[in-house]
Amino acid sequence: MITAKHIPWEPIATLPDDRKDGRRLLFWETDCPMIGQWDQDRQGWEEPVSMQLLEEVTHWADINPPG
Repeated sequence: MITAKHIPWEPIATLPDDRKDGRRLLFWETDCPMIGQWDQDRQGWEEPVSMQLLEEVTHWADINPPG
């Protein structure tokens, strides 16, 4: 079983600019994991379904396909 502690989390300050290309990433916000993507117009990370900005992101990880 994979849990949040087994995900290779990186501090948000280390996120490369090339991830701001619309791909979905995994974020840690406040106290839970969230899926998010970069919103170029608002210059922030948003949850892709609700389109709410993620405001307290502390860590990130790539979403890797099964394999």
